[in-house]
Amino acid sequence: MKSRICRWLLIFVLSSLCACAPVTMQKLIDAGKAQLTKLELQELLTDNTLHLESIDMDARVHFLPDGRLNATSLQGEKDSGKWSLSAGDELCMKFVHWYYGDLKCYKIFKEKNSYVFFTSNGARSYTATRKPDSKAEATGQSLSDESNTQALDQEDSPAAPMSKEEQEHTLISLARNCPDCDLAGVTLAGAQLVAANLAGANLSGADLHAANLRRANLAGANLSGANLTGTNLAGADLTGADLSNADLTGSNLIRANVTGAKLNGAVLSGAHLGSIQGYKE
Repeated sequence: MKSRICRWLLIFVLSSLCACAPVTMQKLIDAGKAQLTKLELQELLTDNTLHLESIDMDARVHFLPDGRLNATSLQGEKDSGKWSLSAGDELCMKFVHWYYGDLKCYKIFKEKNSYVFFTSNGARSYTATRKPDSKAEATGQSLSDESNTQALDQEDSPAAPMSKEEQEHTLISLARNCPDCDLAGVTLAGAQLVAANLAGANLSGADLHAANLRRANLAGANLSGANLTGTNLAGADLTGADLSNADLTGSNLIRANVTGAKLNGAVLSGAHLGSIQGYKE
């Protein structure tokens, strides 16, 4: 697990150093890439296998023509589920066990010889490559397990709800690397988001009080009306950010860069402004 995480961190760093490598969905669109249509998704997925990779997943997923799917992780763990295509040209997947059985939908873009999966709010989830099918995948043998088959037949039954702690953990994990994402109104109070990449994200009205955003990239982010009371923004990049009507009471803005930021109506009472860049009282 450690080696896989380190490998992905290395890939992320290297891709960040390459100015021509699109990372976010918006950058792909700006580069002329288009979201795959339903017809293109049918051709890509039906009776084919994709290798999905992310910081928390490394698995081969085979998409059977009848809407079922089989998955095998790099560690040999197996799961099954169902897939479908939404009216918005998104791939929707629901595993029996993985991700708590939640239904998750993705917009897919082609990038060179791979495919990139984005959540509906713009977070990059997976990099996928097409793989030759094994006999077991093609015949659906991993679906013969009785408990898995029963679970699939109960698709209309709601999955067990995530606990509040699980929801908070999932949201914080997402926010650590979510440039251009729509996170308006979310609650991330007290979250540890040191060096998070939220450039261009929509965080309007978000509750970020007492969160640790030290050295975070918030360039161009929309933080209008956000609760940033007591928030640690030391060394944060807030260039061009919209902080209008944000409450920054008691926040730590030491060495932060607010060049070009909108601060009309922002409350800075008791904020620490030592060595702040781009701020004019």
